[in-house]
Amino acid sequence: MPPSDRHVQDPQDPQFHVSIVCDPEAFLALRDEWNALWSSVDGQHNQSFAVCWLCWLYVAKPRGRRLHCIVVREHGELKLVWPLVSHRRHLWTMLEPLAPGTAEHTSILVSADAEHAIDAAWQSAIGQCGADVLSIPYVSADSRIDRLASKHPGLAVTTLDVSATALLRREPEWNAYRDSLSSLSKKKPAAIERRFMKEGVLEIRVIDAADTGAHARWVDWMLARKREWAERVGKHGPWLDSHDYRDFLIRLLDGTRDEPLALMFLMTLDGAPVVVNVVGLGSTSASGLIAGFDPAYAKFSPGAIMMERCVKWAWEHRLDLDFGIGKEEFKAYWSRGNILPNKSFQIALSRWGRFAFLAKAVAAKLAGLRAKKTRADAGKPGKRPVG
Repeated sequence: MPPSDRHVQDPQDPQFHVSIVCDPEAFLALRDEWNALWSSVDGQHNQSFAVCWLCWLYVAKPRGRRLHCIVVREHGELKLVWPLVSHRRHLWTMLEPLAPGTAEHTSILVSADAEHAIDAAWQSAIGQCGADVLSIPYVSADSRIDRLASKHPGLAVTTLDVSATALLRREPEWNAYRDSLSSLSKKKPAAIERRFMKEGVLEIRVIDAADTGAHARWVDWMLARKREWAERVGKHGPWLDSHDYRDFLIRLLDGTRDEPLALMFLMTLDGAPVVVNVVGLGSTSASGLIAGFDPAYAKFSPGAIMMERCVKWAWEHRLDLDFGIGKEEFKAYWSRGNILPNKSFQIALSRWGRFAFLAKAVAAKLAGLRAKKTRADAGKPGKRPVG
């Protein structure tokens, strides 16, 4: 049985109501109100109800997560939604935003006139979800949630990252925008594309949203290339081998039931696949989700060619383009240096949670001492490392 929903009413303002939705059916019942709120604030791709529902249905639920969707209302009107999930990790209960398992920016869907509701949602998250540790990745620096997390007495770990967004809706003319980037890089995507076209028939197209067979085929191809890349660079995430994540991507792309939540761009050379790129769709912005390419064509920089096509597509559809987390050169290039700082937090919410970080710190210190002793023993005359 799903856990019961929990309700909190502010005694100072009986019209201000906070609840934690734990029942998936009650979560589903929020759809129409959620969609209206999302549209009213030009919501991002990962804030939409449809994306969050797929995250729950295809990723979080199969992994045994428990739902904790924080909802704030004023005078009965939905003002804030923040979907979280919890799970057990060893002896501790972890709480984190609902996400497909990849690097996702944490943001709260909130009405423009209800920023104060974030404080109430935060108090519910840290005090009423029964968690030992709260993990909130990639929060915009200087946002309200950043300030709340930074002041929490249980804050144990803070890491810094950056994200980039191309503000394409501000650009009235494509050629002028592209030419303005010429001083930022020696590599010009158009020139690279002309060189690659000499190798054969180069085609870049958007896969039909109704072609679910092609979606499955190219998602599988893309993830295989991504796994090969991860092996080469030593960056492997569990989502790369996850059948749940694979199904989630395919469902995002499916336009046979409703409007698709993402689009797939495919580059081929003489019919052979070179690059697959998946872009999530928001209200007034698009988001780069995942891409994979055949390393056999690396010298032709096919990723740079594909990126120009995707940026131009976003510009043509009057969408900004969120490149996500990371310091890759192309993100700084296409965003024209619109790089924003992000923070990730791990916060102990209970004594048992604080013990988790203490135990981790002690284990790391002991491992360091053992490594130091091994190096010292190896340097002594007549000593050889045991192994």
